[in-house]
Amino acid sequence: MSTRTVGEKTLFLILCGAVFLALNLLGFRAFLQARARIQQSIVAAKTELESSRTWLDLAETLHPAMNWIAAHPLPKMQPDDASAELLKLEQGEAEKTGLKVMEENLLPPQDIPQGSSVGVGVKLSGPFEGVVRFLFALQTPSAWRSIDKLTLRSDTEPPNVIADLELRQYFHPEAAPEPTPEPSSP
Repeated sequence: MSTRTVGEKTLFLILCGAVFLALNLLGFRAFLQARARIQQSIVAAKTELESSRTWLDLAETLHPAMNWIAAHPLPKMQPDDASAELLKLEQGEAEKTGLKVMEENLLPPQDIPQGSSVGVGVKLSGPFEGVVRFLFALQTPSAWRSIDKLTLRSDTEPPNVIADLELRQYFHPEAAPEPTPEPSSP
């Protein structure tokens, strides 16, 4: 085995340094890639946490409404009874507030996610103040009634107005009574 010359030793040291530097650069590159993946995971986790927090905040916000709905459940009635009650209430309130019923049409029952609803289309004539009192009297949250459509226009006799509106009554349909079986004769 021969001894190495100074040039060979220098060349060998330069080669070892280059290999050492290349390995360190490869290791540093792997470290930076792993760090970037971890940062992306942290950002994704923070986003998911914020989304979950938003849903929890929404649930907290809706909690009083859910309590109110539990305390004031939809009335239970048959669609025909709900229509008759709504019609009777509409006519009674119109009379109380000095409004003249020009036209009324029962609307077909509709199924909604929470139950059912019936409606009546009404055209009223009378003073604007009477229309306002009529609307306030009918639209109470605990009664589960609403005004879906409302159109006001001037009447030919000012200060009277013509109100064209749709009233809705929301309810849970009662279960129809089951027919009793007739006893069989021997």
